[in-house]
Amino acid sequence: MQETHSKIFFENNTAKELDDSIKPILITDNFSTPENIGHIIRLAANVGALKVIVLGSENMRKSKIKKTAGTAFDHIQLVFSDIKRFEKHIPDDYTLAALETVTGAENIFNTKLPDKMALILGNEKHGISSELLNMSKIKLFIPMPGTIRSMNVSHAAAVCLFQWLSQHH
Repeated sequence: MQETHSKIFFENNTAKELDDSIKPILITDNFSTPENIGHIIRLAANVGALKVIVLGSENMRKSKIKKTAGTAFDHIQLVFSDIKRFEKHIPDDYTLAALETVTGAENIFNTKLPDKMALILGNEKHGISSELLNMSKIKLFIPMPGTIRSMNVSHAAAVCLFQWLSQHH
């Protein structure tokens, strides 16, 4: 039987690191569960993101976030902010992109994603706030041909980030 272990596998099958000038930024908008923030942190570490900006979830138990994120918690810059000040944590040349099922959203698989993307992810029940949607330069959706047309926010983020990675890496 072959051994299956990621540490062993990736010793010989490494992906080239992202150029520091185009690493994506992830923004969580008022997430209601600390586990989803932890999943986003781990995903950010998977793709080599620049940072994760957490909006409106300051009162969450950091221990639950850290437990879910695992060792990724110590490898990704994590910024807790509010909607009035979060933009100071995003370089001027980054494009705000909202991953949301909203009128005018573009199919993620038919769209050239921005090189320097700051991806906004919405609350698990209510989605992205109107204020952040209005600030977004691009709105994206993931087509879902099945009978269920919703996805956990961390799964949707993974689809988007790996689509971005396939275009820019």
